[in-house]
Amino acid sequence: MDKQIAIGAAWSGALLERLRAALPGWSVIADAGADPAAARAATVLVPFHMPVGREFLAGSRIRLVQQFGVGLDPVDLEAAHSLGIAVANAPSEVSGMAASVAEGAVLLTLSCMRLPSVQAASLAAGEWNWRMPLNRGLAGRRAGLIGFGSIGKAIARRLAAFDMRLVAVRRSGGTDDAAGFPFDWIGGPERIEELASTSDVVVISAPLTAETRGLFDAALIGRMRPEASIVNVGRGPILDEAALLAALDAGRVHAAGLDVLSAEPPPADSPLLSHPRIVLTPHDAGVSDQAFDGVARIIADNLGRLETGQPLKFRVV
Repeated sequence: MDKQIAIGAAWSGALLERLRAALPGWSVIADAGADPAAARAATVLVPFHMPVGREFLAGSRIRLVQQFGVGLDPVDLEAAHSLGIAVANAPSEVSGMAASVAEGAVLLTLSCMRLPSVQAASLAAGEWNWRMPLNRGLAGRRAGLIGFGSIGKAIARRLAAFDMRLVAVRRSGGTDDAAGFPFDWIGGPERIEELASTSDVVVISAPLTAETRGLFDAALIGRMRPEASIVNVGRGPILDEAALLAALDAGRVHAAGLDVLSAEPPPADSPLLSHPRIVLTPHDAGVSDQAFDGVARIIADNLGRLETGQPLKFRVV
């Protein structure tokens, strides 16, 4: 078997070397999105955000599409299945990425409460100690979680440590796995308007699906209180960014912390990049040394299984 693995991301040399060290014996092709022919000639493709459709897969030498994380929305799973190409991911609760994303969500939550733009302006003006506007505390305030999978649970644990009250909306609405969390309630999608109107911080960690695309729209943003904030570590298209900007400009929402955007990277003139009440991180909430090494171990295990004909772990197709 030709041991070539194509990476659909433009990584730095140091990051590629870290991956190569975890995958001995495999040739790593970098930035496969810029070289489709090389990607199609590889045995394994790690797509990241690279679109992987039927036309790309048909006639290729790819035997496994292995995501570097959980999200498989760029991959045409039906096409892969019909072409006999396996697809697997790396569950965040196994790799350690759930903890990393949750830490990023906490960073953005705190940043919404203690806006860096306000801090920077105070430092520039030589204003130290007490000043207006005051920072906002978390204790006793309500966090509304949209999504309660492994990442949502990791976020809940960390926000509970700040003595926040919790509510959540999830697809199933069930509470069987919520023991030990200080939730006021957990509900199904029918309670999302209640979550939006009663939360001090809305934290989105849901995956992108047909049901969640455009879920948090102008109507839901309009139900939020003026002192409330939005954090998105799920997927950009879940949140209506134009409606968010309008609400921020009108003072109907306090702040937003966004790790994901509809277009990544955004255009250089995007108002998202310069708005004083938006805190951005470059889709790196899940990026940590621990998460990287955890995902790399999962990929290395599956490459060994592919070589020896053993069942793949975390196979989706």
